Amino acid sequence: MKVLAIPNAHALAHVSRLLEIAKVLRHAGHDVLFAGHGKYLQVAAADGFATRELPYIPEQRLVEVSRSQRLWEWFGETELEGFIEAELGLYDEFRPDLVLLDNRASARTSAEKAGLKTVAVLNVHMSNQRRIPFFSVGNLLHSDNAPGVRSLDRLENASEVLLWDQLVMRAHNRIRRKLGLKRLYGYQHEQGDLSLYADIPQFNPVSRLPPGARFVGPLTWHNDLPAPACLEQLWTDKPTVYLALGSTSLEDIIGENLHELSQGMQLVVATGAAIEPGRQLPEGVFLEQYVNTDLLLPHCDLVCCHGGNGTLYQALSFGLPAVVVATHQEQNYGGKRIQQLGLGRAFTDRTVKQKGLQPVVEAVREVLENPRYRANARGFSRNLEGWRPAERSVWEIERFMNNH
Repeated sequence: MKVLAIPNAHALAHVSRLLEIAKVLRHAGHDVLFAGHGKYLQVAAADGFATRELPYIPEQRLVEVSRSQRLWEWFGETELEGFIEAELGLYDEFRPDLVLLDNRASARTSAEKAGLKTVAVLNVHMSNQRRIPFFSVGNLLHSDNAPGVRSLDRLENASEVLLWDQLVMRAHNRIRRKLGLKRLYGYQHEQGDLSLYADIPQFNPVSRLPPGARFVGPLTWHNDLPAPACLEQLWTDKPTVYLALGSTSLEDIIGENLHELSQGMQLVVATGAAIEPGRQLPEGVFLEQYVNTDLLLPHCDLVCCHGGNGTLYQALSFGLPAVVVATHQEQNYGGKRIQQLGLGRAFTDRTVKQKGLQPVVEAVREVLENPRYRANARGFSRNLEGWRPAERSVWEIERFMNNH
């Protein structure tokens, strides 16, 4: 089977999730080509996959729109038509049997126009089936069981999906109408003929699971990088915090204040593509571009991150609590779930910009010193055992293709 994997390559998580599936597909004898636009496409190339460039929105616009929530500024209609035309051209050249998607809505439309089957990887909160909305009353009250919460959340969900449909997806639907394709509603553009939820229901529940969707578990990045060199330099008498700056980067929020955050602890900082060689660092702070978390996290006591699902699931799989500083609503969603479930603390970048880093520093110390957080995280980690997400995804993909 020939598979064309098209992620939003501006974000490591969207590339690495498809990469985990692609490695199992390759082992099973399938041919996988990665295509897209963004600095993290190189991660797939480094793992031996062929890559092709496709036009997409600039990274800076993606970051600015995500943070400002001016969602209608993401895509222009003419621009989208150009993306779809480029995708159709690549289909003609590569002739895939299947298009594998992650956060690139135009590719679902182009694949449908080309008569190709699609499998999409996404989180539950980017689907119409999510049970908890972004602005859940339950999250605010830290309880799903308060009177009226479920009813209010259903109303909020309906409002949010409608806003997404009208503000973000209107141009997509105009193009689909021109192409003679059926209108999609809300977050259906993120889904495929088969949708694989890279979640577990205990963290990100659904209101209902439709026939074309499956939970496969968190598709976190498992790379072959060596253990961080700093492991030999870590002190045993100080707590260790893994600080993941993220693809859309906490560099301008936290990265410039590492001295303030590192007092009384040591930090291993994953900078991704934003690494700054030769930077002067406080004692006990270690920079790594990309991290083998399977080798690092057993030495850590806490994860501080932007709230992306991949990093949160990495932390929880090792029984580590988290402190989240979210830069947009998807990350804020994850942070609120962490706080609601008693697995850590959560902030937004706006709070930090207004009040400074001190509230985050105090939260990190509180989570480190209060054994309840670590006990809760260790207990929650049992929910993540036995999923084998990449293997489960490939099993679902092969079964889907065999039946179609």
